Amino acid sequence: MAGFAAGILNDVLLSFYQQFGAALLTAVLFMYVYMHVKKYGGKETVRAWFAGFRREKEFRKVFLLAFYTMMILFKTLLCRSIWVNPLSDVLGTWGLYDSKGQLYLDNIENLMLFVPFAALFLWTAGKRVFGERRRSPGRSLAWAAGISFFVSLGIELLQLFLKLGTFQVSDLFFNTLGGAAGGLLYWGLHRLRMRLGRGGRKIK
Repeated sequence: MAGFAAGILNDVLLSFYQQFGAALLTAVLFMYVYMHVKKYGGKETVRAWFAGFRREKEFRKVFLLAFYTMMILFKTLLCRSIWVNPLSDVLGTWGLYDSKGQLYLDNIENLMLFVPFAALFLWTAGKRVFGERRRSPGRSLAWAAGISFFVSLGIELLQLFLKLGTFQVSDLFFNTLGGAAGGLLYWGLHRLRMRLGRGGRKIK
C-alpha cells in the first residue's frame, strides 16, 4: 500500500515538474496582460494591441520573433519529458542513420528549426546589429551563427541541468549551421529588397 501511494505521489510530482517551466512563463505573461487590463481596461488593451500590430512595422517584427522563439522553447525545453541521464549521448548522431541503422532526421530538423529564427532576429534587430555598416553576407552569417550558437547552447545547458532532454554537441552544431543559413537567407532577401527599392517599387 505504501509503495502504491509513493508511486502515485512520484507520478504527480513528476507531472508538475515537467510542466513547471511552461506554467511559470505563461503565468508571468498572463500577469503582465492582467496588469495592463486592470489599468486600461480589456477593450482598450485589445484595441491597442491590434492598432500596434496594424500600424507599427517594428511591433509586427518583434511579435513574429517572439512567437517563433516561443515555439522553439516549447519544442526543445518547456514541455519536454524528464531524462534520467541527460549526458547519455553527448556527441549525438551526425549522419542520417542512427547506431541501429534507422533513419534519423533530427539533425535536419535541428538545422531547419534555426533558419527562420536567425532570419527573423536579423530582420527585427538589423539596425541595432549593423548600425550604419553595410550588411554584407559575412557579417550577416557571423551574427546569425553567433546568436544561434548562444541560444542553442543556453537550451542545451538548461536541458542538462533540468534534465529535460539530453545535452548533445550535434544539436548545437546543426542549430548553429541552421542559424548561419538563416543569416544568408536574410542577407539575400535584404539585397533583393534594396534592388527592388532602387527600381522604384515601394517595398514594406
